[in-house]
Amino acid sequence: MPIPMPAFPGRPRPLLALGCLFATGFLAAPALAADNPGAHEHGHARLQMAVEENRIDLMFNSPAFNLAGFEHEARTGGEKSQLADINRWLETTPLVSTPAADCRVTAAAVELGGHMEAHGEDDHDDHHDHDEDHHDHGGHEQGKTTHREYDVSQQLECGRIGASQEFTSALMDRFQAMEELTVEWVSPSGQGSARLTPSTRTFTVNE
Repeated sequence: MPIPMPAFPGRPRPLLALGCLFATGFLAAPALAADNPGAHEHGHARLQMAVEENRIDLMFNSPAFNLAGFEHEARTGGEKSQLADINRWLETTPLVSTPAADCRVTAAAVELGGHMEAHGEDDHDDHHDHDEDHHDHGGHEQGKTTHREYDVSQQLECGRIGASQEFTSALMDRFQAMEELTVEWVSPSGQGSARLTPSTRTFTVNE
């Protein structure tokens, strides 16, 4: 039975397809726990996949720190250029592929969002001097904390995906601050998950 792909203006099809699949219970409730605000953890990211024949729909979520090394608004020309390079990579590079590297991106959308949290003066260490308080340490600034995240959707076309198909991900090669990537997948015949690390970058989807 084909995976439904509803069309809504302004929303990428991969994001919607996966949202419908996971929201309707294809994955168990614990797998959805990463959707809560406490899931923002540097070094960790999440990738969801819907596999059908030779098409893969993907949703990727990660703290911006894992990709850019900072979470504040880009201030310098170098930071703005870095974010532009990250966007281009996410829009054009398959987040997963087969060992034959025969997957290609047919649609993609990248969003960088987040929020600022205000803090009172008592939240700061009194031992920090005035100059040090004005420096940004991994997205933490005087009086506020920045939490920004990337939300990426991709639709891929691959060579025919067979039973027990092995995949690799280029995310950890490109973004070395990523220490762990949780992968969750669903297909017409089942579901599963895997945890990728810098030393384990392949996983198998049982079609």
